Amino acid sequence: MTNALRHRDYRVFFSGSMVTRIGEDMQEVAEDWLVFVMTGSPFFLGLVAFCKGPSRVLLAPIFGAVADRVDRRKILLGVYVFQMVLAVSYGCLVATKLIAFWHIIILAILDGLIAPLSRVTRQTVIPDLVPKESLVSAISINSVGNNSCQVIGPLIGGVLIVWLGIEAVFFINAVGFCAIIFSLLSIELPRTSGERGNFNIRKDVVEGARFMWNQPLILEVMSIQLFSFFLALPFNRFFPVFAKEILNIGPTGLGLLRGSFAAGNVLGGMGLILFGAVKNQLRLLRAASLALALCLIVFSQSHWLPLSVFALVLTGITTMIFRSTGLSVIHLNVPNEFRGRAMGLYNMELGFRSLGALFLGSIGSIAGVPVAIAAGSACFGLISLLSPYYRKYFDRRTQAKPLSALDD
Repeated sequence: MTNALRHRDYRVFFSGSMVTRIGEDMQEVAEDWLVFVMTGSPFFLGLVAFCKGPSRVLLAPIFGAVADRVDRRKILLGVYVFQMVLAVSYGCLVATKLIAFWHIIILAILDGLIAPLSRVTRQTVIPDLVPKESLVSAISINSVGNNSCQVIGPLIGGVLIVWLGIEAVFFINAVGFCAIIFSLLSIELPRTSGERGNFNIRKDVVEGARFMWNQPLILEVMSIQLFSFFLALPFNRFFPVFAKEILNIGPTGLGLLRGSFAAGNVLGGMGLILFGAVKNQLRLLRAASLALALCLIVFSQSHWLPLSVFALVLTGITTMIFRSTGLSVIHLNVPNEFRGRAMGLYNMELGFRSLGALFLGSIGSIAGVPVAIAAGSACFGLISLLSPYYRKYFDRRTQAKPLSALDD
């Protein structure tokens, strides 16, 4: 495995993405804090996340087909300009004190419409910037970078809310989009092999779904990933509840919680880069999913800040191993002509996270957020424990053979 940072276009794209990602993570902290201060309700926190969800579930597979057929540079440039406009609009509404909850809902829906196209296309670009022998390195470095930004972004965002006000975070995020726009204009992206002016989206989506359905390994990995985003990983949408009502640490402490989780992601990613040559990746994926569930249960029941931070770091480590291993398995087992559609299905996770946030928020409003997170995590852990059994069902259902020797 060669270091992906040796390749100039990957370095440029990675650097621009990281600057932009810091701004996005800062804005997420500001948005969550704004909603909770305005409403005081965990249900409304979940509702805002939910508004980003349905379109992400419905549109992600379609956007995957688009990414296989359309100029990816043009897609990304258009998406980032649109997101810049959304951030400026958010900042202006807050600065002029005209912001109302229905504005937040509208902006969340608009973000939900465009975010899947950004994520799907960005993930399909990475294999175009490095040779095959550097792909695992590129995925790991990108994951570590993204989660490093989740350490930096929330901490800066929490401080800026106190020092400059919430509106400043949105304006700074808007400026941050310039970094990825400039990087896209300065790299070479090959045309996709399936790119053509006239294509049938319905046919392409069905073709991609049929391919995934006949690959038991890929189907199991995607199933576990999507369940995690519905039952367990929406927990971070409720950090404001823990910061304000359970741990009493305020907006700066909110950044600490987010940063602790992201710091664990970084540690997990570094571990994968250094010790990632694991033969049985599927077994590693299953073990990490169970560990993730246990760590979240500990965090949800903690009322002591040091224990909460420690549990979040461990949660971040297990989440990184779980997600990066799953993504690597998918990339290495999907042919180039299906990569966009595979990433489209994979990125339905965005919608499942939003639906899960509403589900957990509803339970949290009745039984309390800690109970909701613990119950959801326990259910996810049970599903992960049973995954070898429904994998056997997938194997019996189809005679398709796995595309690599990653199976156990």
